[in-house]
Amino acid sequence: MTKHEFGIEKPKNLQEEWPGQYKIFSWLEYVVNIPYPIFIITTYKANGKTNANLWSWGFFAGEENGFYSLIALTDTTHTYENIKRTKEWCINIPSLDFKEECFKTIEHNQIDDDEIAQAGFTKEPAICVHAPRIKECPISLECKFEWEKSLLKNSFQKIICGKIVHFGVDEKVVNLDQKERIEQLKIMYNFRSQLNPLTGEVTSGGISIIDKPTFSN
Repeated sequence: MTKHEFGIEKPKNLQEEWPGQYKIFSWLEYVVNIPYPIFIITTYKANGKTNANLWSWGFFAGEENGFYSLIALTDTTHTYENIKRTKEWCINIPSLDFKEECFKTIEHNQIDDDEIAQAGFTKEPAICVHAPRIKECPISLECKFEWEKSLLKNSFQKIICGKIVHFGVDEKVVNLDQKERIEQLKIMYNFRSQLNPLTGEVTSGGISIIDKPTFSN
């Protein structure tokens, strides 16, 4: 295999699809284009209204003494503000069946909006944290704040680490084997627009699921 090697400096002639695109996101994100699972971060606002943030920048890691979520958040969001105040949140993983409701959370994001209800979802109480869960999401992870770190010096992006203290899984899938579970859950993945670094051509991205899982030893 022969690789085409790239430096990390943004090409001067690279055109943005929208103003500030390569200030908010690294241009390399569109070249490497690794799919991320889509989830909804839910918190309570200071006025008691629910906040629902459709997101896909994060991952999970753990060892014997804990399982943790790490999410990259911009420090101007309501979600960041709420997490800083309450130190608690939930990560809800939706299925493709509720794609429309997921994207409605983007439309209803004002301070007085009850974002879960106005998107067409149902709020349910968490078990161990002061944060709402989304009933329609087949997986809900309850998180408590552990630490925060700037992505880089003076960055507006913050890496938030939360310890998962409780989780709920749809009873319809919890006892299925891996292949059946993947097919039933229909977890969505975010594919960013694809940037060809040689030509500057951009191919539109979208949402995808794993519909035919194949496993090998």
